[in-house]
Amino acid sequence: MPPVSERYRDARRRQITKAARRCFARAGFHATSMQDVFAESGLSAGAVYGYFAGKDDLIGAIIEEVVSEIAAALDSVIETESPLPLGEVVGQIIHVLDSPPNGGELARLAVQVWAEAGRSPELSTRLSGHYRKMRARFANLVQRYQRDGIIDPDVHSHYIAQVLTALAPAFLSQRALLDDVSADTFTQGLGALLAMGTGQGAMSRQ
Repeated sequence: MPPVSERYRDARRRQITKAARRCFARAGFHATSMQDVFAESGLSAGAVYGYFAGKDDLIGAIIEEVVSEIAAALDSVIETESPLPLGEVVGQIIHVLDSPPNGGELARLAVQVWAEAGRSPELSTRLSGHYRKMRARFANLVQRYQRDGIIDPDVHSHYIAQVLTALAPAFLSQRALLDDVSADTFTQGLGALLAMGTGQGAMSRQ
């Protein structure tokens, strides 16, 4: 039998994580069994366990997928010669969180993950590691703005990064519960707040 290619393994992992996301968003973390994931994915128990040890492992993989997308978007902004206005950077990230296949599904899942992190030390460690990496990326971006005179250089960049890192969870918590919250409404509100006292006006609508 020829060896399984990396492309095949990646595709199979995505098949499983997509199925798990649908199950968790639909029925909740605790109400979903691994048998539900098997049925949703159309794969056998052996096939799924060949990639993931259990539900915590699946949740961790889903978190890593989304964080990787956000990190890539943020890195592309940081690497540009002239970074976008801060409101637009955050707006792009919020839109990543609210775009297919994320949207309300991701928001409902995120609320469950935060609750589960309080019970599971392993999940808490994985989640906090992602938060620290994201906060470090924001701190690097803030330092660029400080060098350009856009943000007060006397305020520690990590303090500002703490606030920026909190915006995505704030959006997701509302998105999970309220049907009048979207990436557009959130980023327009954020843009208006960031523009206060600067004379810039509201951030351009997406």
